[in-house]
Parts: sequence; C-alpha cells; structure tokens
Amino acid sequence: MTRDDRATLFHGGQVVTMREDGAVEEAIVVREGRVVATGSAEEMRAAAGDQAVAVDLAGATVMPGLIDTHPHLLHWNGIKRSVVDLLDCRDHGEIAARISAAAARTPKGQWIRCSPIGEPHYFLRRSYRDLAEGELPTRQLLDAAAPDHPVWIQAWAPVHPAVTVLNTRGLWNLQVSRNTPDRVGRVSIEKDADGEPTGRLLGPVNNYYNNEPWWDAILARIDGVSPQDWYEGARSGMAEANRRGVTTIFEGHMMDWPLIDVYRQHGNAGTLTTRVLCTPDAEPHGLPTSVTLTETELVQRLELAYRLQDLSGDMFRTESFLCSRGGPINPGMMILNRSYRGPYGEWSKGVEFIPEWKGRLMVEFAAERGMRMNLISVADREHDVALAHLEAARRKFGDFSEQQWTLQHAYFMDDDQCRRYRDLGFQITTSMSFSYFKMHTFRERLGSDYVKNLIPLRRELDHGFEVGCGTDWGPANVFEHIAFAQTHRGVFGDRNDGPAQVIDRQQSLASWTRSAARILRWKGIGTLEAGGHADLIVVDRDPLTTPTEDLKDTKVHLTMLGGRPVHDEGVL
Repeated sequence: MTRDDRATLFHGGQVVTMREDGAVEEAIVVREGRVVATGSAEEMRAAAGDQAVAVDLAGATVMPGLIDTHPHLLHWNGIKRSVVDLLDCRDHGEIAARISAAAARTPKGQWIRCSPIGEPHYFLRRSYRDLAEGELPTRQLLDAAAPDHPVWIQAWAPVHPAVTVLNTRGLWNLQVSRNTPDRVGRVSIEKDADGEPTGRLLGPVNNYYNNEPWWDAILARIDGVSPQDWYEGARSGMAEANRRGVTTIFEGHMMDWPLIDVYRQHGNAGTLTTRVLCTPDAEPHGLPTSVTLTETELVQRLELAYRLQDLSGDMFRTESFLCSRGGPINPGMMILNRSYRGPYGEWSKGVEFIPEWKGRLMVEFAAERGMRMNLISVADREHDVALAHLEAARRKFGDFSEQQWTLQHAYFMDDDQCRRYRDLGFQITTSMSFSYFKMHTFRERLGSDYVKNLIPLRRELDHGFEVGCGTDWGPANVFEHIAFAQTHRGVFGDRNDGPAQVIDRQQSLASWTRSAARILRWKGIGTLEAGGHADLIVVDRDPLTTPTEDLKDTKVHLTMLGGRPVHDEGVL
C-alpha cells in the first residue's frame, strides 16, 4: 500500500474509534494523512469518492495507533545493536557459535559484547536457567569461541543479584586473576577448585542501576554503545514498534541531549516512523557514567531544557525536564520511610541519588516559569518530599495546575496522595510491567498490605487523572499490558486485582490511545475522528471483545503513520 492523493476507504470490518463516545463504526476514509470521516459503509463510500482505493478488511479491526508513554525504545535498541544477540540461545553450543561468528568479523583485540540469555528485561519468563545446561558457560567455552578477543556476556538491569561472564582475555583486561579477592564490594568472583576465576561474576554486575563503585568503574571502561549504534538502534526500534502497532512514543526517562539528538537527526532526515516526544533528565543518574552536578551546573541544564522546548513539529517534539531522585526496588533503591531487605540481605530505605534540595530547586524553577515538569515518584517517602515541594511552590508562585505536570511510574498511590497530586493538576504515566514482573518482589520485601496500593489504576481514574501506560522493562507486547490492566496478575500467577486496581477493556485501551495523547498534549492522535492524523493500525481481532487471555495473540496487519504505511504484512 502506498500513500497518494486519492482517498483510502477501509471497509468490511469495524473501526474502533476510541472517541469519548465509544463509537464503533463500519468504515473509515483517510486522505493526505488525515482522517476524513468514520461511519457506515454506505456513507463512507460516498465520502471517499469514485477514485478511492478500497481496502477490504475481511473482518479485521481498525483502531488508533498505539501510544507508548514509557518505551525506552532508544535505550533498549541501541544497546541491543551494540551486542551479539544471545537472547534466544538454547544451549552453550549456540552461544559459542554466535560468539565465534562475531569474532570472525571483529578485529583482534576488540571487545565482543554479548546480550544476556532470555526475555528482557526481567528475565523471569525465560533466562539462562532455561539453557539445556541450566547455567551460563564459563570462560573456557568463551575462550574457545574467541581466543583473540575479550568477551563479555552482559547482565541487564533490573535483575538483582545478577550474573555476568567474561573470558580469559576479558578478565585480563579488568585485572581480575587468582590474586583478586573472592569478593570486591558486593561482587563475588567465582573461582574453581584451583582458585582460578571461572569467568562468572555475581551480584550487582548489571549494565546500570548498580550503585557498586568497583563494577561501575569497570563499566565506564568497557561498556560501549557507539553513535552509530544509537542511530541505527533508533531506526530498528521504531520499525519493531511499528510491527507492534505503536505510532507515537514518549521518551521521558534517562534521556540526555546526545540521545535526544538521535531522534532530532532522524527527524531532519525524514526517517522517523513514530512520532516522538522527548524530555531530558534534569540530572541523569543510575548509569556508570553519571556525574553529580553542582547547583550551577544543574541550573544551567534546566535553563537549556527551558530554551530548547519545541512543540511545533508534527513528528518530533521536546518539552519539560524530568526530576527523578531514586531507583527501582530490585537493587534496593526505592526510597521508602521504612526499612526493607535489599537483594543482598542488607536493610535499606532506598538510595537518594539526588538530594531533596535539588528536587525543590527543580520544582521551583518550573513553577516560576510556567514550565511543565515530569516527576518520577514511586512510593511514600518520595511522595511525601515531592508533595511538600509542590505545595510550597504553589503557595510561592501561584497555581500551575493548567500546565498538567506528569507523574511517572507511581508504583504506589493511596487516596490522599491521589487527591493531592490531582489537586496540583498532575496526570500519570505508569506501566503494568511494575505489577506483572515485580509483584512478588514487593510482597516479599514489603508485605501483602503494601501491595494493596500497587498500580492502582481504578483509584487513579476515580480521582480524575488521565492515565497513560508504557511497556518500560517489558513485556514488549502492548496487548499483554492491556490485558494485565484488567487482571493485575503477576508473572508467578499471584494476583492483585483489588478495588483500587482493576479497570475495564475500554479504559485499558484508552491508556494506550486517547488518554495517552492527552497527557502528551498532542492533538490529532489517539482517536480516529475527522481531521485527526491518520495514525491507525489494522488488527486481526476486536480489541474490545477479545477474551483477556487471547489479547496477547493479537496480530497487527498494518500500521499507518499519517496515512503512510510503516508496517504492512501484506494481508489486506
């Protein structure tokens, strides 16, 4: 299918418009990148005209393109492009074969970096434990596959404790030998009966969110994603998003200016296949290369973010900045009022990467200038501090609720916190990833009573929030997330489907379409109505009535961005 000046008429199925009135129509007409109208098949044939291209849906469904409000698309795909992909390996033989093939095309002496094994990023449904051997290989197998290269099988956040593997040359480069202590900080160096390192290191050895000085110093030396990896990773990531039905993304976490410029470059080259809104971190943290900013440096970054805001583009936009002070619970970084057990048995109240005074400075900077701000806050201590700063800023600078600031993640929210954030004009972006893959961890470390407030979508809607959802750490399949919002099931079969959580199918779909568009303040997307962008997808089933357990099997036949096909299976 190609876009031209003729109208295109989609008929023979149904059109889920995701308009506020919930209309489901028989047909839709698009022309020159915009929706002309939706309605009955007869009405739409007349609206399309005699020269229209008619597409028979053969019972399939047209719906708005999906909006992912937290995909980390550039991060995941830039990293993936920089490594040898071992994710689907079934045994050590396949691992060795792929590393050997990489060695044949890599100059001797250069690092061969490899992905973990399994389903990213939690590696709970599939991991290295599912290899035929039940464990990761040791350095000897990696040596045989690539004798002239340092080799590293990575561990990706947020899994803690984690396991990473290096071959002999890799260990040499890191100066790890039989003389290295068995434990450096919280990192354990596995050794054989003769005291020689096996190549396997255990503990906080992830690619980020470690807070382990020795390993972070190593990562700063050996972790490498090139500018070309970022650029091509964005391209391949957008293509994969299109295959899953995504037409708009919000990159609002762990984004710095060089990464934002990758999207800007694609925009200038005309190679964006999703609409992109970017928000820079005010002070990036959690990465091995993160640097603590002085007050002067922080203000300079905020001023840069203020100056570079641009909402004029049809495809690429920048707005706001992000304040994020803590980290996830898996490595023991979630900031709480109470102590809880971390992954290594230690007691923790979390890690405050950014002190309270910086959070206050960011809030006041935005409030004083009438600037929108993004805030990550996940639980009680972060909420207490953030709300105190926000309410003080309102008293000092006046009401800023019309700016509709965005609260990201929001793992735990009680009624009082919802009321106070909503009174400040906030909207929410979150992810069922945090419930599906972390529920068991929250129960183990915090107790079942705490989990009653986990991802409370129903409560948030009842308080009047617009709620948008994102894939974040996975799963990558959006339609799984849509189902999880109804079931609130965990990866190990436990459930948290209380009165604060469960929403219906229409509301879940809205969090990926209409509501997400409103949070991004991007007009013309998220619904299918006259004059809007022709960002639409054709799926093989009715997303409103398909049984919840079958939603994950939804197939996307066609994805159109502004009336232009960006994914086409050739089915229609």
